[in-house]
Amino acid sequence: METIREAIKQKLAGFWTNVDSRIDTLLAVRDPIAFREAELEMHGLNRDLADEIMGSILMHVVADPSFQANASLAARQGGKFRHGGAREVDVTLLGGKQVRVKVEYVKPNRRGARPGRRRKVGKRGKGGAGFYPVLSALGIWFGVTPALGGEVCTQVADSDSVRAGRAALERRGIGLGHKRTLRIVNKYGGRAVEQRDQWLQRTRDDPPSRGVLHRKRVVIGTDGGRVRERLPNLRGRRLANGHRRYEAPWREPKLLTIYVIGNDGTIEDSFQPVYDGTLGDADPVFDMLTGYLKALGIHEASQLIIVGDGARWIWDRADKLAERLGLSAEKVTQVIDWCHAVGVLHEIADVPVTWPEKDKQKWIRRAKDRLHAGKIDDLVAHIDSLAVGRRAKAISEHRDYFARNAKRMQYAAFEAAHIPTGSGAIESAVRRIVNMRMKSNGMFWLEVNAERMLLLRSYLKSGYLDTLVDWSLAAAVPWWQAQMPSHVPSSPLDLRKAA
Repeated sequence: METIREAIKQKLAGFWTNVDSRIDTLLAVRDPIAFREAELEMHGLNRDLADEIMGSILMHVVADPSFQANASLAARQGGKFRHGGAREVDVTLLGGKQVRVKVEYVKPNRRGARPGRRRKVGKRGKGGAGFYPVLSALGIWFGVTPALGGEVCTQVADSDSVRAGRAALERRGIGLGHKRTLRIVNKYGGRAVEQRDQWLQRTRDDPPSRGVLHRKRVVIGTDGGRVRERLPNLRGRRLANGHRRYEAPWREPKLLTIYVIGNDGTIEDSFQPVYDGTLGDADPVFDMLTGYLKALGIHEASQLIIVGDGARWIWDRADKLAERLGLSAEKVTQVIDWCHAVGVLHEIADVPVTWPEKDKQKWIRRAKDRLHAGKIDDLVAHIDSLAVGRRAKAISEHRDYFARNAKRMQYAAFEAAHIPTGSGAIESAVRRIVNMRMKSNGMFWLEVNAERMLLLRSYLKSGYLDTLVDWSLAAAVPWWQAQMPSHVPSSPLDLRKAA
């Protein structure tokens, strides 16, 4: 212990010597450019000092023979892994510096398996890849510390491209290169997606437990966005660079949001909203909603409000969602977004092409009055007055929209009960999570990478990304759970913060 203390003291002494040699130059600063450069230089020195200290601590910790033995023994329990010898590995710290440590490696135990064709380079086989137990116990995966891994995911998810995320990292002295940056994000995101799916499956299967929604008015919403998927084209001639052209059809990622409102209908800041999404169809996103709501304790909520536009895929599943959650009909309120409903009225009014604008606006005002009052039968009759002649078919299609959603359009009653009548929360989520990051011109996504980015960006925008990273790192080493402190999150949501 004294050895590491002395090593750190020497690094601090070297830092002071370095600063002391610059003091005269720093005190001579008299212009903004020089002061900015001086401040950046000092921050760089502090970053280097932090990396040197943490590098010394890391080397000291992994060199502990007791820690090595316990971690290795725990990782090899069950016989799935066996010793793979000691190896040297480079670890990149938060400030961008690298430290080389020599630690034990364990590899899949394939002894006794039927011998087959020797695997090619980079092909892991059914047993998967090996790992370093000591480093894994500390959350060090893919050659980076947990703080750096989380920061890379944050910067790339928060920026409009990998290049912009790399630029933000490089301004802090962290130069990882494009391929390595992308690899870290994909590895972290891919593992988190698998872990989240497994966690949601468990919450759906397990009986409900006490959560943070006790006596809360809960609002949920779901909607779709648009991204371009990159599909390989295995036919056709190759281009000059040897690649084939690829197809890029539009896909509709579906997002969800969960938030809480007070008795006056305003959003409660005490509950941190939840966002998530998937490139799957309607059923997967409702499965996700079921898992999240059960984990949060929706059975103890005073009310569940489902808000959305008029998409059939939402409302065809709303009743089944309430049934799966064990909620009575009295607890659930379904609301069609007011603006979407009014938009349909404008579409109807646009059908008679020769209609004077004054008459059109008068018809819309009367229709909106009936809609707001919840007099859907009168509104349908008002619409039927236009359904004559050749325009009857076009108008009748819109008429059915109001007829089948009458109970979801009682806007005067909703406002009196302080129930939200707009889906702005999920519309905003689609814009911030999908449109501002994944829908740029010339941006095409492999499905697996789009799923990873949806998860990272959803948790980033809801404020849960740090919790997701901590939970994912802890969940990646189940054999080390007994050594984990009590404050390690048990789910990707920080339920204590949400409460």
